[in-house]
Amino acid sequence: MKRALWLTVAILAGAAVPMAAQDRPRLYTGLEMRTLSFDPGLGTASLSQTIIPIGLAVPLGRRLSLDAGVRFATSTREDEAGASTTLSGLTDTQLRGVFQVIPNTLLLTLSANLPTGKTELTDDELLVAGAMADDLIAFPVSSYGTGFSLTSGLAAAVPLGGWALGLAGSYRFSGEFTPVADTSGATYKPGAEMRFRVGLDRLVGQGRLSLGLTYSTFSVDEFAGSEAFRPGKRLVAQASWSFPIGNHGLALYAWNYYRASGQVADALGGAATGRQDIVTLGLSGSIQIGRSVLRPTLEWRQLLEEDAGSMVNAGTLISAGVRLRMQLGNRYALIPSVRYDFGGLDNDAGTRVGFGGLSASVTLRATL
Repeated sequence: MKRALWLTVAILAGAAVPMAAQDRPRLYTGLEMRTLSFDPGLGTASLSQTIIPIGLAVPLGRRLSLDAGVRFATSTREDEAGASTTLSGLTDTQLRGVFQVIPNTLLLTLSANLPTGKTELTDDELLVAGAMADDLIAFPVSSYGTGFSLTSGLAAAVPLGGWALGLAGSYRFSGEFTPVADTSGATYKPGAEMRFRVGLDRLVGQGRLSLGLTYSTFSVDEFAGSEAFRPGKRLVAQASWSFPIGNHGLALYAWNYYRASGQVADALGGAATGRQDIVTLGLSGSIQIGRSVLRPTLEWRQLLEEDAGSMVNAGTLISAGVRLRMQLGNRYALIPSVRYDFGGLDNDAGTRVGFGGLSASVTLRATL
């Protein structure tokens, strides 16, 4: 039960369980690449992205841990006429501290987004960034720079019958930044976000069942000092069931991301953004090979968008991949992975446009 409580409260707080459980610093780096090609009909012929991540996790005593991460990303979009545009640079830097107020029961988190990423994008660079941030096929880096923000959170878990019950809440304050190069320095200020989470976790036979629900609400975004956009509320439901099969394991999971309608300010047209829903089902295996672990995965994802008051299928994504975690002595781990994605997206005319492509990565984790 103590293990279940710790897992529940750490996940709800957004803490990295393996990092917090270690007593030595860890360094993470590697290389990640993804490319997608599209059939004619969307205006985009291909998208590609290459990322070099750098992360460091440092425990400070038994209760406090700190971690930081930043990425260098190069994103390229090629249109159907053969012209390409590249957006390259650092992302914002993420800093986070996790403090166990009551060990295994109550966590306090404080994180900061430092504005080291690229902002003031040109019109062509905005097209690249927007394509990378598509809701169905979102690339690993979908935003380079969003200005300074500070997030505080508190998460707690208690036993409830045979369950571990977790509750968490967080508040994010965001500063302003200049998103576009040709707006005479006009700034954008995202609204504050409040997020609430509840989770349940328990052993079922030799397996584990986990359930979660996250609710987010936002204040009004501002542009050039005036009201610009009121984001819709968000609701994320998650469920997973993992269990052993001999010396191996299998996990089934599902999640649903729902975004309510937002509202553009009257001064900017007053249009409402439609509702959106993303449904995901997947399974992941765990195959022990000596000290290494092979993890094959298969995932299906569907995008639903509002059309004339009804939710309609607007896209599908299917992914199949495999990841291998290789332990190299006591201090190093090498984690290569590869994945193939394919599916279809609806264009403005309602015609389904096919796409497909590969993702590959290698991560090196070093215990210092």
